[in-house]
Amino acid sequence: MSSGVSVGVIIMDDSWLIKIDNVSKVFKGKGMFRNEPEVKALDDVSLSVKKGEVLGIIGQSGSGKTTLGKLILGLLKPSSGNISFADISSKSTGTAKPAVQVIFQDPYDSLSHMMTVEQLVAEPCIIQNRKNVDTNMIYRALESVGLTPVESFLHKYPHTLSGGQRQRVAIARAIITEPDMIIADEPISMLDASIGVDILNLMLDMKEKMGITFMFITHDIAAAAYISDNIAVMKDGKIVEYGSRKQIISDCCHEYTRSLLLSATSGKTENEYFCSEA
Repeated sequence: MSSGVSVGVIIMDDSWLIKIDNVSKVFKGKGMFRNEPEVKALDDVSLSVKKGEVLGIIGQSGSGKTTLGKLILGLLKPSSGNISFADISSKSTGTAKPAVQVIFQDPYDSLSHMMTVEQLVAEPCIIQNRKNVDTNMIYRALESVGLTPVESFLHKYPHTLSGGQRQRVAIARAIITEPDMIIADEPISMLDASIGVDILNLMLDMKEKMGITFMFITHDIAAAAYISDNIAVMKDGKIVEYGSRKQIISDCCHEYTRSLLLSATSGKTENEYFCSEA
């Protein structure tokens, strides 16, 4: 395995934010009595995240999709390969590297139950040592995610909110720092279907109004078809198929993608199930 690893900023055109070139990630086994075999979570993955798109990353558990997101966030380091960030003079950080935030799967676990909504939304700014965070910023963030009237939510704690409201707080936390990109890791899997659609529509609205780029990580190909511009299908740490939403839903080539489609439609035609294509 190559030991060459690079994570940096390079000057390119405005069509992309992040380029992932031949990235692999290997986790070394740790057994109590003997060494366990290494696990290759990502295997020679190459992908570009285009500016202003929603990129869907589809795959079942263990496919490597969450590992890919963690590498982009810097929570993990690649074992080999290159991750490059476009030089865009980020509005959030004032640096060349684009600012990336995250929405986690379960807002019940990702939000501190000891903090109020106001404190939770302000926290990312405090972590970034911003001195200009004020109540107006918090109000705007909460209004943007539909938590109105804001006054009725500011002093509540997460355990008093519904699942959908907690996820909206998590999204408000992500957008208050004005990120260039948000990685949404299974953001609707813990929610009822109708509430999940509301969250997807909220993300689409942010894409249009705020220009935020999204990487939408999910096992649900129907949700990806609803929200994504382009879709990458992952299996066993590899990207087995990539294309526009229409290409993946209507003209996929890989048998794994077809199996995901068949599982989702459950006997219905693709046009009946994937309403965004109708």
